[in-house]
Amino acid sequence: LEGKTVQLHKAYYAFGTSKELITQGVLTKEGGFIGIGKAQKLKDNFNKNYFTEIDASETTTIPLSCKKAKIITNHPSASYKMEGTKEKVEKLLINNADQFWSASKYLVVVVEQ
Repeated sequence: LEGKTVQLHKAYYAFGTSKELITQGVLTKEGGFIGIGKAQKLKDNFNKNYFTEIDASETTTIPLSCKKAKIITNHPSASYKMEGTKEKVEKLLINNADQFWSASKYLVVVVEQ
């Protein structure tokens, strides 16, 4: 029973620059016209080895320490917030873990340094 609970609470996150995440096989750019308006999304067969494993029931903060941060994966906006100053995003704060991880057990954040 304990093993199943641990498996249930497993979640994964990765963050990096857009270029880094594309190079690592996590993100892809699709759509747009002549290179304009392309949208970033999680690659269909993404590199799972690039992700950090966490216990979703215990992890409420993910340190980012960057100028800007944008969540690419699907997570309800009411379940988290970015904390920091106008100049720097310090961390991602998850205020409702069940809701946050309900759509996906994978979190991808694109950051600007």
